[in-house]
Amino acid sequence: MITKKVKQYIEKNKLCSENIFYDWEAFLELLFAQGCRVESILWFEYVLVSEQRNSLGGGGYIDKTNPDYMYAETCIYKDNMENMLLWDIKEYIQSIIASYPNNKLLPSFDIVNG
Repeated sequence: MITKKVKQYIEKNKLCSENIFYDWEAFLELLFAQGCRVESILWFEYVLVSEQRNSLGGGGYIDKTNPDYMYAETCIYKDNMENMLLWDIKEYIQSIIASYPNNKLLPSFDIVNG
């Protein structure tokens, strides 16, 4: 079961209806400390709405705090991550971010119980 602490963190910090967080590393630390795991990661690009057609993503969610921007859903996806260690997930995330230096990519997490 997803713990109360994880649920509270999600409700307080997620940026849209997806599990996207500015501080994804803090989320992962809490998630693993509470005995939960990542099932999969779907990537979103933070982009100007007017520039979406030139982005890696298509469709998505308007940024409620800055409606000129959105979180555009990309086709970058990794699943079957349930048995990955925290360190490996962080390394994967950092490698994807480094692979797209001209894009502001944010991971969205599907989570499972320990």
